[in-house]
Amino acid sequence: MSGSDQPATRDFSRDVVWNIASLGIAGVCGVAVNYLVGVVYGTAPLGVFNQVYAIYIVVAQLAVLGVHSSVLYHVAASADLDERRAIITSGLLVTLGQALLMGLAFVAAAVPFARLLGSPGVATGMYWAAPGLVCFALDKVVLAALNGVQRMRAYAIFQAGRVVLMAAALGGCVLLQVDDTALPVILTVGEGTTLALALFTLRDHLRLPARDQRRRWRGAHLAYGTRGFLAGLFGELNTRVDVIILGVFASDTLVGAYSFAALVAEGMYQILIALRTNYAPIMVRLLAARDDRELARVVGKARDRTYLGAIALGAVSVLGYALILPLLTHKPELQHSWVYFAILVAGMVAASGYTPFNQLLLWAGRPGWHTVMIAIVVGSSAALCAGLVAAWGAVGAASAVAITYAGSIVLLRVMVAKVIDLRV
Repeated sequence: MSGSDQPATRDFSRDVVWNIASLGIAGVCGVAVNYLVGVVYGTAPLGVFNQVYAIYIVVAQLAVLGVHSSVLYHVAASADLDERRAIITSGLLVTLGQALLMGLAFVAAAVPFARLLGSPGVATGMYWAAPGLVCFALDKVVLAALNGVQRMRAYAIFQAGRVVLMAAALGGCVLLQVDDTALPVILTVGEGTTLALALFTLRDHLRLPARDQRRRWRGAHLAYGTRGFLAGLFGELNTRVDVIILGVFASDTLVGAYSFAALVAEGMYQILIALRTNYAPIMVRLLAARDDRELARVVGKARDRTYLGAIALGAVSVLGYALILPLLTHKPELQHSWVYFAILVAGMVAASGYTPFNQLLLWAGRPGWHTVMIAIVVGSSAALCAGLVAAWGAVGAASAVAITYAGSIVLLRVMVAKVIDLRV
């Protein structure tokens, strides 16, 4: 490696460490939130909270409509400051209108969802979470912009800060003895505060562009976003479909126990997402330059190292979960959740080497094909969940997700080879 490459390598490694650390903090706080809700309020309110959160995450994708992906792609590909300002500010303005509409739709859908899931508390929780949904959509655009300009430390701080603020808000709710159905207010507190701070940090990249620039970038964002937003929607649905389907078939108590295990497993998965986040702007530029040799080298090296790390981390995580959880709670349904956790982690490990690169089609400017790929993954996951949950309950949900993770890497390799003629 040349001397000129070494600073860039050090910067990349440092950025990865920052993001993994932030996700570690976010993961701990996320687990703490679920643990505190489960211990203080009970497993059934925990199930209600996570059902509200699952709906919230999915609807947020409709609110942002893929604009955050467009902002990341175009900002990473541009080196002109004025152009970047136009890209980011236009993206925020487009998202604001969409987010307000979806926030109203989210409120209107609260009672129907509560009836479908047989949980009246879901409706109240959705009302409290609605303002947070609007802020969350805008946060996705701001964080995508920070990623695009490679301000990875700020990105890492705000990613962790969102969940830290939610945990702090939950502590306030416990002290004030807030009713359990109002607990989703912590989503509003966390996302609203993060939005204000992140906008301040990005202020040098915010400036109202001329009308013709706004019109041009509004069209560009909507064109790119609408071709790719279903991928984001399906991607989030893929991480929540198990909870939603289990909620239809099972009690709030079982959903609470399963969702706790799924949340901890997702914390491990976020380490892989941290790698993906840091690779995103680099891969966009390599794909634009069509440097296939360097692309293959980067992917191959990262894949092999990631598999080794994931196998070790997965084994330690499952053992730690099974041994430590009985020391933290005497609730039998939570203690038994180690089985769900072990199955989920096995699936994540099977796909781990390719997870940091599972947006290659999106980074190559092919959001439509990326959407097709994710739709196939989510459709398979939903079908498996519906069948296996009916037969095996929570074990079936975990098994369906694990099988989907493993199968997704085969689909990724096939589609990347066919669509952009790249072997990974």
